[in-house]
Amino acid sequence: MMRVLVVDDEAPARRRLIRMIATIPDVTVAGEAGDADAALTQVAALAPDVVLLDIRLPGMDGLALAARYAHLPPIVFVTAYSEFALRAFELDAVDYLVKPVRPE
Repeated sequence: MMRVLVVDDEAPARRRLIRMIATIPDVTVAGEAGDADAALTQVAALAPDVVLLDIRLPGMDGLALAARYAHLPPIVFVTAYSEFALRAFELDAVDYLVKPVRPE
């Protein structure tokens, strides 16, 4: 079972992702966070297999979070901003999804 941490400052966006993940076999939501500090706390407490990470977050943005903390699990960026894809992949993102995310 793959365990996912969903990090997005917008609660409706988090809920949509969580609902979508619930339909995927062998994948479960380990937790959720609305900012970088909460994400770091959740990573330490829950040890997720992957992090779905928004770029625009209060405090530290998702790109800075990924750059600063090498101990994070694999990251899939989920954002409304396509212009940050190159930087995300330079930070070893495993994927980059542009909102709105649709099941496919």
